Amino acid sequence: MEKVARIYNFSLIKGAYEAKRWLNFVKGFEDEPEGGKRCELCFRFRLEKTAGLAKEKNFPSFTTTLTISPHKNASLINEIGKEIALKYAVRFLEADFKKKEGFKKTIELAKKYNLYRQTYCGCIFSRGSVSE
Repeated sequence: MEKVARIYNFSLIKGAYEAKRWLNFVKGFEDEPEGGKRCELCFRFRLEKTAGLAKEKNFPSFTTTLTISPHKNASLINEIGKEIALKYAVRFLEADFKKKEGFKKTIELAKKYNLYRQTYCGCIFSRGSVSE
């Protein structure tokens, strides 16, 4: 992401890595299958953090790149985003970035800029369970 920010000349805000807090948030759902309740909780955790930061920084809206993955439920992510947007009074940009060949474009850009692409979402419980 840092490389992409440099290439496209935008500032990047990196959130704190809160592994222990995240593990507590999904506690009891470690054995859920990919796409199950643990994923829903994770979406909620991530979008809450993003909305809170958007509110704090007076950004008019927030969104997520999670919907670029063909393995993620964009409808669920967007529903959670809209719910959290109401809580924080910050607009949520609803999208399904995999549409209109969005996922294909990410692969092309990754090759063009020699970007690292992992084959899982980043969750330690799903590592190796999904291939793209």
